[in-house]
Amino acid sequence: MSSSKLWTFRVLTLVGAGLLLVSWFMPWWKADIDALAGAAVMIRPWGLEHNLGPDMAKMIDKAAMPAFFAPFMWAFLVACVLLLLLSMIVKDKAVGFGKLKFSLPQLLVGLVGLAYVVALIIAVVYASMRTSQFWGVKLIGYTYIDLGEPAVTGVNAALEPGYLIGWIAGLFLIVIALLRNKIVGSKKT
Repeated sequence: MSSSKLWTFRVLTLVGAGLLLVSWFMPWWKADIDALAGAAVMIRPWGLEHNLGPDMAKMIDKAAMPAFFAPFMWAFLVACVLLLLLSMIVKDKAVGFGKLKFSLPQLLVGLVGLAYVVALIIAVVYASMRTSQFWGVKLIGYTYIDLGEPAVTGVNAALEPGYLIGWIAGLFLIVIALLRNKIVGSKKT
């Protein structure tokens, strides 16, 4: 395997890490509330955020994730980034699972991509369940909410570009892991 081909894989790994980080710092879901111009509830990878003000915030207090969730998700991000960085410096050692054989760098990159895709799936499934528990808000689309005057409004909710970029990052990492042997020019391990 040539040094330039190895560096091509490393650069692609860094691109994947960059996409992962970009998606991480963007909202994954957002709900705009008609009655409160500019007010929104957002789901980020580490939890729920809003700019509703103290009175309205009480209405969604129970939607917040447990206290351990944000530190857990930040640890997940750090682990993903460290594994991607580690994949660029570890030796090209073969790791096998039965008949399946991977190089260690290939396995690390692929596992990070897979873990990120799983996190995205869990996030959208959980968010869908939780949003419907709060006044029947749809995960995607417009929901009319009538809690009696003066609490009559609409909520427009959608997945945000950060969620899509997360899918791109996860799938990109999986694909480059699967194609690593072709990229670096080595024989299948």
